[in-house]
Amino acid sequence: AEELPHWILSAMKCLANWPSCSDLKQPTYSGFERDVFKTIVDYFGQMKEPLLTFHFFVVFVSVLGLLQKHSKAVEALQISCLLLPPENRKRLQLLVRMMARISFNKDLPPLSESVRTRTLMVQAFSRCILCSKDEMDLDELLAAKLVSFLMDNYQDILSVPSALKSSVEEHVVHLQRVQIKYAGADTDATFAPPSFCHQISTDEFEYQRATCAQEPLTALLEEIAMNKEISWKDKKKQLKQFQKTYPEAYRVRFPTPESEAVLFPEKAKQKPPILMWALKKPFQPFHRTRSFRM
Repeated sequence: AEELPHWILSAMKCLANWPSCSDLKQPTYSGFERDVFKTIVDYFGQMKEPLLTFHFFVVFVSVLGLLQKHSKAVEALQISCLLLPPENRKRLQLLVRMMARISFNKDLPPLSESVRTRTLMVQAFSRCILCSKDEMDLDELLAAKLVSFLMDNYQDILSVPSALKSSVEEHVVHLQRVQIKYAGADTDATFAPPSFCHQISTDEFEYQRATCAQEPLTALLEEIAMNKEISWKDKKKQLKQFQKTYPEAYRVRFPTPESEAVLFPEKAKQKPPILMWALKKPFQPFHRTRSFRM
């Protein structure tokens, strides 16, 4: 019941293997490939939850801070994707593989008149791969970065790490091995007992989660602040949205209004203070009056 419908699999194979699309019986026509692509986009767009799930949103956002270190990011995403439900992992693998093949397929006609194919893939499927329950605009920026990295490295990311696979296989063999015990021996001296993760407190877990999530958010804020390709009006809008969503990270980068104002030199200059001579009533000379005491 969790498998993709046959007609969606056929549509995905058709575009991934273009121009070979023998799974679809109907003949092709002008614009056929765009109709097939729209069908796929509509199917994944109606899902109630992204493939990386709402529960692991913070986990995958935290990995974004490692994208500068390619091998570390791949390893982190390998482990994180193993935490996903099996059906989500399978669908993610099929979808990202199709996206990558479409992006590099020079025989496939353009799927859009105005957007490059690779950019179109990211825009069309980012939200069905990663987004938060709040559905903020900033989620799209985070998702676009992660999806682009997934497309470029999906073969490594969606494979089981060799070190982990070997470790699990060795442990399974150890559990299945016939234990030969001698009189007076309570444990098997051949193998050391399996080790386990060190348990931490709830406060420590929350602290680590918050700390790991701050790094990619800080990088995203810096990218918005230093982006010279957008107008100051759009930049201000994105900064206000960031401040509303992540106030703590924003306060660290912009502790005072003056630190934020530096980003907007294009703003209109403030009006000069009103001078005394600009008052409506003309200046009246001072007349001394005589006062009488009763």
